[in-house]
Amino acid sequence: MVLFALSLLMSGCASYKDLPAGTHQRINAKPEATNIREAVDVGETSSTSPLPPQSYDYRIGPNDVLSVNVSGKTEFIGAGGSNTQFKGYRVDGRGCIYLPIAGKVTVGGLPLSEVRERIYSVMRQYFNNPWVVVEISEYRTRQVFVFGAVKKPGPFAMPASGVNLAQVIANAEVQNTGYNFQKVRIIRSNTPTQGELLIVDFDSILRGKAVPMQLQEGDIVYVPKSAVGSWNDAISDLLPSLQTVSSILQPFVNIKYLKQ
Repeated sequence: MVLFALSLLMSGCASYKDLPAGTHQRINAKPEATNIREAVDVGETSSTSPLPPQSYDYRIGPNDVLSVNVSGKTEFIGAGGSNTQFKGYRVDGRGCIYLPIAGKVTVGGLPLSEVRERIYSVMRQYFNNPWVVVEISEYRTRQVFVFGAVKKPGPFAMPASGVNLAQVIANAEVQNTGYNFQKVRIIRSNTPTQGELLIVDFDSILRGKAVPMQLQEGDIVYVPKSAVGSWNDAISDLLPSLQTVSSILQPFVNIKYLKQ
């Protein structure tokens, strides 16, 4: 955070020199710099349906590799147990893995505990009271995206510890001039048909008035140009960038912005 603020000063952004050394002010415990939060539903259910509660459990997705052990049966660890290179079962683009005996099992979008329960419910059809152990042997690359008035737009790989808004914007390197930190937009998918549109006063975060908000996998951050006003103007400016990465975006983003 400190390095990011210094980089802004060095790039000629003089508006952040108004906090002298020794300044002491209260910082919000929550990222209350969010001043607009709109729930959006593009499915067939009622638009007044509440969004599902947010969960920070890691959820299985395409390209994750799962290690599955069913009662110690050798057929589940590759080539009868003789294949030392076997890492596990890779989740395909539809969120499925293919297990010996059982065949296709859908695991995409589930936390690991629910994946284990699902595989157990399938395997009990073939084995008497089986025990099932499921682990993640290889993680997919989790990403967020940043576009707009930045020098390095595009995907940003999330570390295992997570990432916040300040870190992502710092990595993307804002342009020297012509950006609006008071209305940074975030597009977030919650389900394939539900999501949120957020407008964040990032200027308040830089001034130490709020804690940088944590981002979630698939979030799209848009740093607007100073000339961009309404949300529709922002989307018009953002849409070409979204189309270039449409194949790896969350379903809600594709439905809401790329298929209208």
